Amino acid sequence: MRRVRCDAAGVAAAVQTVRDGGVVVYPTDTVYGIGCDPYSASAVERVRRIKRRRPDMPLPVLAWSIDDVARVAVISPAAGRLAEEFWPGGLTLILRLRDARLGKSMGIRERIAVRVPGCECTARMLLECRYVVGTSANISGEGPQRDPRQVRGMDGCGTFVDGGITPGGESTIVDASGDTVGIVREGAVPPEEVWRAL
Repeated sequence: MRRVRCDAAGVAAAVQTVRDGGVVVYPTDTVYGIGCDPYSASAVERVRRIKRRRPDMPLPVLAWSIDDVARVAVISPAAGRLAEEFWPGGLTLILRLRDARLGKSMGIRERIAVRVPGCECTARMLLECRYVVGTSANISGEGPQRDPRQVRGMDGCGTFVDGGITPGGESTIVDASGDTVGIVREGAVPPEEVWRAL
């Protein structure tokens, strides 16, 4: 695994790894993430193996912009209000899947969890890649890490982007895939802020 800094050369190395079908570890505005090209079924499977994540547990996707999210998922009016208010940032939205090709490579059928992160380092990577799988860089069942020195067990990754200590915490997850909106997990965005935006 190649360790790089979060500078132009490091981001370029991460982008190339993703484009080559490899796996990257990178900082976000919450914790360190592990990801790949979500359109590469073999890379997605490699992320699952590294994390030891069950096949029935869907992986989320990070996107560069709201427009990019709209290309792969259906943004309802309620989801649109939340996205405008909290993206980029610590809000993950569960939406109806629009892109069948992405669904096939990711092993999902009807819904997808998506987020536009507020981390400059990750944003520079996404500007080039547009989408990456965005799950925490830890073995399933273990706690996520905000310190790059504490990230363990990610053997099989091609590039590790060291962006220093991240803010920590988890994104708030909101299900906006149906007629009603529900908070699945409380996190960076307080529930009262979610309801206020709606």
